[in-house]
Amino acid sequence: MNLTWLFSWRSKKQQDEPKPVTPAASKEKPAASRRPQAKQPAPSTPAPQPVQRPFEVQLNIGRYRMEPFTEGGICIVMKGIPLEQGKPKLAVKMVREQWLNHQAVRRQFTTESQIVRELHHPQLPKYRSRGLIDGKAYYAYEFIEGFQLINLSQEQQRFPPALVKELAKDLVGQLLEQLHYLHTSLKPVVHGDISSENILIDTKQKIYLVDFGCSHFQKQANKEAYQWLAKPSFISPEQARGDKWDHRSDLYQAGILLYELLRNRRWNEGSTKRDKVLFAASNQRQADDFLLDVTDAKTSLFVAKMLDPDPDKRYQTAKEALAALKA
Repeated sequence: MNLTWLFSWRSKKQQDEPKPVTPAASKEKPAASRRPQAKQPAPSTPAPQPVQRPFEVQLNIGRYRMEPFTEGGICIVMKGIPLEQGKPKLAVKMVREQWLNHQAVRRQFTTESQIVRELHHPQLPKYRSRGLIDGKAYYAYEFIEGFQLINLSQEQQRFPPALVKELAKDLVGQLLEQLHYLHTSLKPVVHGDISSENILIDTKQKIYLVDFGCSHFQKQANKEAYQWLAKPSFISPEQARGDKWDHRSDLYQAGILLYELLRNRRWNEGSTKRDKVLFAASNQRQADDFLLDVTDAKTSLFVAKMLDPDPDKRYQTAKEALAALKA
């Protein structure tokens, strides 16, 4: 199905409206603010920082005009417009001023940039540069033209639920292919923060998993790595319980995504962050037929297994899940 006209309308609309928040900026909370006993306390909330204005800068791959794009709780992302021919647009990610001296944040930002540098997949961020801007660390990847997948459910006049439901399995299939690459690469990576806000979709209905701010190399995981958690609405049971989590947490979050695309509502409907965490930690396995009113029996069973609260009872690999989805 070709939906280019719908996505083109969205792109045109965005030119005339303020840019929405996109998943490129980290929204995750640092370890110090996500668990009761952190090794290093978070800094006190500083006064609001002035809005970043556009500026020009010489990066190690060329000269760019940097424009504000998105801001998260920990990082900001600037859109880099090349001032030289033949250079790509960039998404330039930097830690916000108030977190620059937070050691856990700095370590995780370094890990994130190292992970993105290792990616070589057409539907994952394409690393281009890292270095310093005014003495502050940054890394950059090629700018992805698209918008957040969450818009499919938020703009129902343009994307009717029946249409989104028709796309759902193909979109999640693409995600599972990306996860298979991440989980089985030479340096296996666990994303940890899959959500409809951290997936971009372009005019050809290709999706791109972004924002590796909670990710870690699986073979280098340590206690601190497990403290960078998904958004509350997508948190897995093992993350919510404070257990160690691995690639199967990514599969659970992919299951949430498919559920929400099919059902057109949130999986975790807790009204507060605490409620969402408690829901994830205590939720029971769904019946195999719990989605029969919106999809077929095979797909309902697939989602129920993806959302099993016990990681050992889910599909154990993205490859296995993808095969089941396509069966």
